[in-house]
Amino acid sequence: MPRRGARSVVVPFIAHQILDYLFGLYLIQAGAKTHGRAATVSYAAGAVMLLAATLSGRPLGGGPISRPLHRVVDMAMVVGLAVAPFLFGLTGHTADALRFEGPAVALAAVVWVTNYARPRPRGETSRAIRQQGPRMAGQLLGRRMAGKRRPPGAS
Repeated sequence: MPRRGARSVVVPFIAHQILDYLFGLYLIQAGAKTHGRAATVSYAAGAVMLLAATLSGRPLGGGPISRPLHRVVDMAMVVGLAVAPFLFGLTGHTADALRFEGPAVALAAVVWVTNYARPRPRGETSRAIRQQGPRMAGQLLGRRMAGKRRPPGAS
């Protein structure tokens, strides 16, 4: 993936997981609004999307899928949603095709801007504060006091 600029938007992984759940629920709801093959494909795609979101790691998932693997699963979902109307012969109705193409484009955009970096281990921040905190406090106090010192020989 190319490097992002300093001004680009980065979505935290928790927001990405929320959007995954919403995409899955949308696909299931879209299946309820259609009939026939489109409904079956929509239900299946929604179930797979919800399963992938549920099996991904913390904070909103509880399964064994790591974040890098979650990215691969998301890209597979994008490809699957994009080709589903053509693969299952749903191109006769524009609305049925758009029910799959819209989430595919939206999910691709979310995958592009998501930060998949692993979270910091718990306690790392507090450990850094314990190690560096007294030193930084002393430096700040020294700078503050340096401005109030009187030059030698001045009364």
